Amino acid sequence: MKHQLPYYALFTVMLSLFCQPAWASSWQICRMELRITDVMTNPFPQLQAEILDVSAKTANVDCPERGTTIMFTPETSDYQAVLPRRSWPKKGQVVRFDYRYLDGTCKGDGNAYPCRIKHYSLPRR
Repeated sequence: MKHQLPYYALFTVMLSLFCQPAWASSWQICRMELRITDVMTNPFPQLQAEILDVSAKTANVDCPERGTTIMFTPETSDYQAVLPRRSWPKKGQVVRFDYRYLDGTCKGDGNAYPCRIKHYSLPRR
C-alpha cells in the first residue's frame, strides 16, 4: 500500500493540471408586472403577456423592456414544476412575476454553444 501512495498523489496532481475549472454563475432577477393578453394552447400551453413595469434587482441585469410582449410557461416559486393550468392567471389579469435567467454554455449534439436558462415564477409570498 505504501508503494501506491506516490502514484495516487501523482494522479491527483496531473488530474488537477489537465482539468479546466468550472465557474458557477449567479441567477439574474427581474421583477415584472404583467397584463395577461392571451392563454395560448398551440404548440403547447403558455401565457402571452404585456410588460407593464419591470425592475432589475441589480444594475447589470438584462431585463425585457416595458411595453414588449413575452410568452412563457408559469412555474412554482421554487422552480420545481409548472403551475397547474387552473392556477394560471386569466386573460386581462394584471399579475407580478419574477423572471430569472442564467447565462451559460449548453452542450447539445456534442457541440457547446452559449445559452440562457429562463424561469418565470410567481413571487414568493
